[in-house]
Amino acid sequence: MTHVAPHIHEADAWLYYGPVAAGNSEAVDYDGLDPYWALADLLINECDGYAELSDVVIDGEVCDLRLNYSTSGIAPRPTDPVDSDTLYEFDIHVDGEGERKCNFNVSPRFPSMRKPDGEELTFPFNHTDADAGVSVHAQPSNIDLDELPGLLARAIFELADDAGVGLYHGYFDAPFDGHVTAVERYVRLTRSMNEKLIGTGGVLDRLTMLLSDATGTAGEYKWDNEEERGHHHILKHGSVSAEELVPQHRLGGNIKSYLPENPENFTPDDPLYHPKLGVKFVAGRTSTGSVSWADRHDVIQELDERLLSLLSWAGVPTEAGGTTFVADDHFEAAPAESSVPIHEDPLPRLETQQEHLLLTVLRDMTPTDQSMTETLATDGGMHAEQLADATDTSLSTVYRMLQRLEGVVTSDNGHVRFVSEKLRQEVRGLVESVEHAIDSAADRAARIVDMDVRQSSSSAFDRWLAKYGAEFEAPNHEGQRPVVRIDTVLSELKSTNQPLVGDVIGEMIRAWKTDGRDPATLLDAVVEVAIDGTQYTRPARTLR
Repeated sequence: MTHVAPHIHEADAWLYYGPVAAGNSEAVDYDGLDPYWALADLLINECDGYAELSDVVIDGEVCDLRLNYSTSGIAPRPTDPVDSDTLYEFDIHVDGEGERKCNFNVSPRFPSMRKPDGEELTFPFNHTDADAGVSVHAQPSNIDLDELPGLLARAIFELADDAGVGLYHGYFDAPFDGHVTAVERYVRLTRSMNEKLIGTGGVLDRLTMLLSDATGTAGEYKWDNEEERGHHHILKHGSVSAEELVPQHRLGGNIKSYLPENPENFTPDDPLYHPKLGVKFVAGRTSTGSVSWADRHDVIQELDERLLSLLSWAGVPTEAGGTTFVADDHFEAAPAESSVPIHEDPLPRLETQQEHLLLTVLRDMTPTDQSMTETLATDGGMHAEQLADATDTSLSTVYRMLQRLEGVVTSDNGHVRFVSEKLRQEVRGLVESVEHAIDSAADRAARIVDMDVRQSSSSAFDRWLAKYGAEFEAPNHEGQRPVVRIDTVLSELKSTNQPLVGDVIGEMIRAWKTDGRDPATLLDAVVEVAIDGTQYTRPARTLR
């Protein structure tokens, strides 16, 4: 079965209309501002400044229409038949079924536009073949981008027809150009599945920690659990972060999981009880800004790829059907008509890069570096002078530490901190381990780095021992079982940042087998390990 089909939630687009045929430069025989003056005549002269139309059927959907006006901030030209300091803008509002709606704002565009005070305004048609025309700002909800031109043209026709006014259909037949500044695509999934995204150690948590260390990235992660857990979680990111996740992606924006207002009003049998997961393109967070109207399908493609890939990375099934997704008035939880690629999870790669950096730096730390690093790991960050006082060192020593630990610790206007939350948590985990000693961590780091250099001549089991600071004690006589002592603190809880005991033991057995040894021997070994703060001595087979 193919993956589920995401649905559009909201968008922001600009459509340009004028005497230029869409897709080519053939001139059409009317003045560029004729559509604007036609709407002005309809609204001001025929409808007395306001019009409403109910129960209009557009493509099988019952809609309500509303037409009114507002001031534009654009001064009229001397030849314009307007007795005002500003021209009007026209608002056409369409209310469809459910939450399908769109507001179209129609505004004139012509060369040398100015404000009433004479300040010159940007002319958005400079890069087109049109001298003048109208710009339509469309803000739809639950309406596909491809529906917008037809919906606008039909709404204007119905309003004009109701007023008994004949309007040239070609004015709003199709936009000749435009751009898109925002689009969000979403799925609705059960609250239990959503925990894989917003829970501690979930995808959003891991993305935040890992992307914060990538050069050129910018973003933030915010959450609001006050009214209800999972009420609103949002990760904002830019184009560089998008490319870190998927090499071909370029769109910056938001990844958010959210419930409606007053979530306590909904019961589990109501679709709104369950959260939306949305992926949004935002022009202001994208290096290239807005996207051409002609490339709108590429935007949808990238957003759907990112949304479905995030689900896959979180371990959430992406197939339609089953119990993962919850249909609502617009999202059908149905199979997609055509599939998009689901990309490989980049998080293990990013984690490995940061872990290797951390281990390399730990290997070269001085005792003073260790003291300052421990302080930063537990405190989270502080001014350089405070760090010097807290560790009984000088300010110059702090700055020398920053040079030695470049890439792990940084200073922002004198505020010293780890470059990413992941690195801080890694070091904090070492600080809070049973041994409470970064010394042993540095020793393990050196061993791992050395192993990396000598991998071809080193056994897989030796590398596993180095990775987890473990020791292997072979039996001294027949009947005695081998002993494996693991220095790293492990956990049985997925919500922690410590390695999972089952994963570590499984990795140990695989490494043993890779070296050509009988796994049964190691399964009978006694393992001495701290799990979630409690020391255990148990057979390896019981820890898998």
